[in-house]
Amino acid sequence: MKLFAIYIGGEVARANIEVHDMRFVVAPSIRETHDELRRQWWGRPGSLHIDCWAEIDHADGYDVSLRAEPFEASERLYYVNLGGYDPSDFSEKHRNMFVVAESIAQAKSRALRTVRDWDAAHRDDLYEAEQAFALDKAASEQRLFIHLNRSDKARPLRFTCEYLPLKGKAKAETSV
Repeated sequence: MKLFAIYIGGEVARANIEVHDMRFVVAPSIRETHDELRRQWWGRPGSLHIDCWAEIDHADGYDVSLRAEPFEASERLYYVNLGGYDPSDFSEKHRNMFVVAESIAQAKSRALRTVRDWDAAHRDDLYEAEQAFALDKAASEQRLFIHLNRSDKARPLRFTCEYLPLKGKAKAETSV
């Protein structure tokens, strides 16, 4: 199983512009996240699409994996959505980050230091990944835990930005 962060968008009643959100799904492949994304979608049917996605297998100098046993170290993986303003742009800027830290306060502080070029940089959302990703639900019956292992080579998040419409309805859940 793989851990995916997926930036979705679509039309929502009474909104004047397209609405976006970040979703987290555990699945064997990005293709196998589509039904879960359709089940979670609250907007107009047929308008849901993926704008960007990443398999979270490395973050902040740590290799990230999912395992059945709990992770015993003090570090945790945090998802941080930063907001801020560029005086030359009529919108709020956002940066999505995955930070390894020992506390929410430490994760927030480290993330905010990365946006020196914005006015009024602030944290819009911040979650401990195990809570945000709802791994117990996403991974079916088997509870999975995020494990972090310090890597010799830090690398940036690898992501794919591509407009991927998710037409159709979610497949009905079946019981075995």
